[in-house]
Amino acid sequence: MLRPGPRGSKGERVAAIVSESTLAMSQLLAVLLASEMAASALPAVLSAAFPWASSLPDDHLKAFAGELREAVVAELPERVERVLINWRAVGEVRAGTRTT
Repeated sequence: MLRPGPRGSKGERVAAIVSESTLAMSQLLAVLLASEMAASALPAVLSAAFPWASSLPDDHLKAFAGELREAVVAELPERVERVLINWRAVGEVRAGTRTT
């Protein structure tokens, strides 16, 4: 399936081919995270999915989870990417593996 992809070097959209299974996983995650019960588990599993998140304190993990949930439920890949980039930077700075 052809879907709008990331931006090119000049900021223009470029097409990306996304497999049906990847699209299905994305849709399933969006539906799961729309559920309060499923979303409540998100802060606890972020460190397993993103090792750099292990340096984040609980309040930061909850904020990260909230932002990521909102982006995923809204099905906005560019926003998901921005949330991940921003929080990875925070996690790496807190871990001492990155400077500001």
